Amino acid sequence: MSRSVIHSVIDLLVKSESIEKVRQILLTIVEATRKEDGCLKYKLFENLYDNCQFTFIGAWENEDAFDDHLQSDHFRKGDQEIKQDLVKSIDVKRYKIFKMIQPIYKREKQFFFVF
Repeated sequence: MSRSVIHSVIDLLVKSESIEKVRQILLTIVEATRKEDGCLKYKLFENLYDNCQFTFIGAWENEDAFDDHLQSDHFRKGDQEIKQDLVKSIDVKRYKIFKMIQPIYKREKQFFFVF
């Protein structure tokens, strides 16, 4: 497994009649996840234009830490609790930083980057 920081994106599409129930479960997952070893950042987003769409975005010390998260009791429990409330299966993606870019100066609300 990778030893560098990875980023996770987990997308969920929830049945409209289950939004409030699922929101509460997802918030519980966020609270517990932020206490996990290896979790650098973990946020929950709700789509501005479709409140049935939720996305977790996280940063992890390494891929092993993210794998541990997916196997954690609170994540697995939450997954089971909302499974019947989803339109489709949870979509889990892993990313690494492709290339770091640094803004070198700003001019008229435009940023110029060095690669």
